[in-house]
Amino acid sequence: MSKFELRDKIALVTGGGGTVHGIGKSIALAYAAAGANVVVVGRHGEHLADVVNEITGLGRQAQAVVADVTDPLQVDKMVEQALARFGRIDILTNSVAGSSFAKAEEISAELWTNHIALHLNATFFCCAAVSKVMIEQNGGKIVNTASSSGIKGDEFMAHYAAAKAGVINLTRSLAIRWAQYNINVNCIAPGRIEVSADGIAGILDDEFEKRKSTQKAKGPSSLQLPGKPQDIANAAVFFASAGSDLITGETLVVRGSEWASAYS
Repeated sequence: MSKFELRDKIALVTGGGGTVHGIGKSIALAYAAAGANVVVVGRHGEHLADVVNEITGLGRQAQAVVADVTDPLQVDKMVEQALARFGRIDILTNSVAGSSFAKAEEISAELWTNHIALHLNATFFCCAAVSKVMIEQNGGKIVNTASSSGIKGDEFMAHYAAAKAGVINLTRSLAIRWAQYNINVNCIAPGRIEVSADGIAGILDDEFEKRKSTQKAKGPSSLQLPGKPQDIANAAVFFASAGSDLITGETLVVRGSEWASAYS
């Protein structure tokens, strides 16, 4: 068996409906393709049902759980449902997504609070709830998703960047705390991901057009183009596998050559 297989592991993926960029859905399907049975979590049952059908089509078991992971009570019920079906949780991946663009001076208190709740609070609530299971099991893999904006900042997404920076530091802190229980906690920081024809909620028109034109640009290498959800899923499979057993508290930036010149 390859160290990068997930045969018969139980993975729980939040944001698994893939309603924004599709990263959560891609991760759930990649885990299934690697041999895992998957619990997909999201707010929209119809989207989850589609993902469950795709996973079962790969010959793996799947469960859909409708939950708002910004609510710790619903998070606890989510864990209970997963345990009732599979009896354990080997992998937790926090991939709930949501972003909007706004000038820093125009960010409302509501917008700020919503982003902290969706990205940082939800990640902590899920990690805290699943950690109790993993501590009892004496092992597990937690994969959080942040953003390269959480490292370098973003002039039009200060609220989003701040929340993702919190996820990165939370990852380090939990990795230190839970290493004694053989729990690896790592983070993926995607860069630009292909945008849909409809764009992103709240994105400024000129910024969206710039992203679309960049997406279509033909550079000498795919390393110069926006990433795809599958690129993030590949990194998630690595962090969820035995191949990353000695890696914890790390953040992997998946951003092609854009990151190489981020500070130039």
